[in-house]
Amino acid sequence: MKIICTQENLRVGLLSVGRIISSSVSLPILNNVLLKTENGLLKVSSTNLEIAITTYVRCKVEEEGVVTVACKTLSDLVNSLPNKNISLESKENELSLEAENYHTSIKTLPADEFPLIPEVENHKTFTIPAQEIKQALSQVVFAVSTNQTQPEISGVLFKLENGNLKIAATDRYRLAEKKLKLAEALNLPHNLILPQKTIVELSRNIGTQEGQVQVSVNETQISFTFNNTQIVSRLIDGEYPPYEQIIPSEFITTAYTNRQALINGLRAGGVFSQSNASVRVEYLADSQNLVLHTESGELGKSVVELPSRIEGQSGSLVVNFHYLLECLTNLSTENVVVKITGDSSPSLLTPEGDETYLYLVMPIKS
Repeated sequence: MKIICTQENLRVGLLSVGRIISSSVSLPILNNVLLKTENGLLKVSSTNLEIAITTYVRCKVEEEGVVTVACKTLSDLVNSLPNKNISLESKENELSLEAENYHTSIKTLPADEFPLIPEVENHKTFTIPAQEIKQALSQVVFAVSTNQTQPEISGVLFKLENGNLKIAATDRYRLAEKKLKLAEALNLPHNLILPQKTIVELSRNIGTQEGQVQVSVNETQISFTFNNTQIVSRLIDGEYPPYEQIIPSEFITTAYTNRQALINGLRAGGVFSQSNASVRVEYLADSQNLVLHTESGELGKSVVELPSRIEGQSGSLVVNFHYLLECLTNLSTENVVVKITGDSSPSLLTPEGDETYLYLVMPIKS
């Protein structure tokens, strides 16, 4: 193999595939990227046996070929080179790189040892705007459970029905759900549970790119293809809990308040609530205020009054302020709606005027 490409193109390509690679002692080939010439481009691939990422880098192909090389070594080297043309040439068990006055070589492993990147066969396909799915994922992924003893909630739910894609995540203390309208009226008889790592890598690789993401699914795998990149991932085996039945439909109080003001109040109060992460939220119909109370025996206390529109009863509840902030910072509407069922039942937070998103939070019981 012999190619010439720019340092920037190669750097970006390696960055796209390199984040899923973790140091493997038992399978050293998993520390490597596969570099292969294909259709006048350089195909760069990586895998950790759960996720595989492939991207294409523009280059001038002088000699066809394929090679695998340690990703970290190659990335570190390319990042240190000037933004000029780089010549890569494979020779026996080495990959040589030439750039201006830089002359280096990296040891390689046989390409036939690299795991096969799977194809998603017998699949169903739909498309969705790249920025639309990225925003939706950012609004739910933080609610994924980190408890690996419950694998079915350690991922993000994709549910396709009646031309809608429902994306949800929960750790049993909170729940985030976003609904997206699809151009295709696609239904799937089974739910898809995607690993959190897949969601994170998809969002990172989309970045600021526009265009459409093509999603292909079968019973065990999913792939996302956009621009020059494809991500293939296994699905988590299991049955996602029927969370819809815990979403309340009746409320004793509804509060309308400014989103940024609520964020600022929670951050200020959080200074005094580091030990237990709790905030007591008073909703006062008489004074039309939300009042945030936090207190630390060692540090002090904070009271933040937020002028709001309160409809219904007055009262208070205690919640985890981190849970509220993670939701609020991923919304974009000026105002949010807090729907309260009481001090011992879940409450809902939604963007004002947007019925496609909901966030459910369980209270902290005293």
